[in-house]
Amino acid sequence: MDGFDVSPVQGLRSPVVIIAFTGWSDTGTVTVDVARRLIDAFNAQRFVTVDPEDYYVFTDTRPTVRLGVDGTRELHWPQNEAWYARLDDAPHDLVIVRGVEPNLRWRTFAERMAEIIANCQPSLVCTLVARPAATPHTRPVPVTGSSADPRLAARFGLGRSLYQGPTGIIGVIHDVLRREYNAPLISLAAGVPHYLNTDENPPATLALLRALEPIIGLAPPLGDLEQEGARFVARVDEASRGDEQIAAYVRTLEEHYGEPDEVPPDTEGSELPSADDILRDVEDFLRGQGDG
Repeated sequence: MDGFDVSPVQGLRSPVVIIAFTGWSDTGTVTVDVARRLIDAFNAQRFVTVDPEDYYVFTDTRPTVRLGVDGTRELHWPQNEAWYARLDDAPHDLVIVRGVEPNLRWRTFAERMAEIIANCQPSLVCTLVARPAATPHTRPVPVTGSSADPRLAARFGLGRSLYQGPTGIIGVIHDVLRREYNAPLISLAAGVPHYLNTDENPPATLALLRALEPIIGLAPPLGDLEQEGARFVARVDEASRGDEQIAAYVRTLEEHYGEPDEVPPDTEGSELPSADDILRDVEDFLRGQGDG
């Protein structure tokens, strides 16, 4: 037994598959927030659940306790699920894979999830990434895309990823889909300001959702996300107002905004504050806000 519970789904129209996992590939919860919004906006139906028992070390990835609407404590285990939505106004239906990067049995997990995705006969598979970047919170969050398939790269205006190094479960599933199923694969990555270690980042979620419009074939509903993003930026500005170190660092990032994703050259070895120190006050401020 592999812990996967799959309900049959009939009649999906060459769906686009969106994959998002917390963990290595997700700064904050940006990509899984995108997936959650897609699930809610398109009234998606769950057809895959995964028993967490065989895939986690619970002292590393702990279950959480929350209070329900009646005040009763509820236990929540790490969830890995797949959802489908029939999109009448788009040329394709939608499948959304949303989960928590497992601790154990990655090959088993990735092979099983890839098999389920391949059985949906997708027209496109898009993995979502949110990574720390040298970009200021005062500018739109940049989104870059990549694909190893020249036709897909040309179709969506993507580059080719040259990254080498450690990877997450997203990379493992991507590899299985490529090797075993020759699936049509692309990736979208949001560059999140590296000095904001907040649990959520509405501007980054908004940027990824907008970037998905040509992928899905229609504009994903944004709800109140634009307003949330504006409030988020305003709170960061308010928390950092009057700190010249922060202002100088943000100005430096603004000057290099739009350049290749690297630390601006004149910050190396300078007297500017480190990423750990620069917005500690901002993080404390954001954690204390009652409106998220």
